[in-house]
Amino acid sequence: MVKVRFFSIFRELAGVEEESVEGVRTLGELKKALLEKYPWLGEWAERGEAVFLVDGKREHGDVKLNEESEVAVIPPVAGGGEQAFVDRVEPAELLRSVLELAGEKDGAVALFVGRVKGVIPAGRVKSLYYEVYEPHGTRTLKEIAGDAVKKWKVSSVYIYHKKGEAIPGEPVLFIAVVSPGRREAISALKEVLERVKHEPPVWKLEKLENGEYWILGGKRVPRGSP
Repeated sequence: MVKVRFFSIFRELAGVEEESVEGVRTLGELKKALLEKYPWLGEWAERGEAVFLVDGKREHGDVKLNEESEVAVIPPVAGGGEQAFVDRVEPAELLRSVLELAGEKDGAVALFVGRVKGVIPAGRVKSLYYEVYEPHGTRTLKEIAGDAVKKWKVSSVYIYHKKGEAIPGEPVLFIAVVSPGRREAISALKEVLERVKHEPPVWKLEKLENGEYWILGGKRVPRGSP
């Protein structure tokens, strides 16, 4: 019996976080069984967007499985990292994927997680709304990550930014830099964070107890003002 775990959108589509599959001896047999049970997974597999990790390692061939094997089915999070504006930022899940896909030579993962404050100098926060201009927002995130990989010689950069409504305490930004060395990882992380704060076409609407304000160019502008 092989343990299968689903992550991210695959967990939501499958409706379960994990399950056990009997009667499979290889990864190929397991994939066939999963595709029969979850037809939608076939579409992802055909596009090369379904990644299978066997005991934490990415596998492409028809490797053997045993009763103690654990297979994770995840969306792609490789090839220099991934960058996107998403409905939800889940740091623990994202970090787990980053660690699973780090290479053997990678000894450092520098991480930043941003969250919504409940109280700011202007007042108590009810919620924040992030409006992003796509596809330019995601394109900018990818440019920032690509520049960091080239400049600092790091292995990969992951950037996930919240879009839409967020409440106090909710994570809204996840940045991870994977590198062989800590100095490069930390330096790249600092630069990526500053660029993400200023370059992507994303706007923040603060909804406070005393009113709503757009944050534009570092200024707080009351909503509805000309």
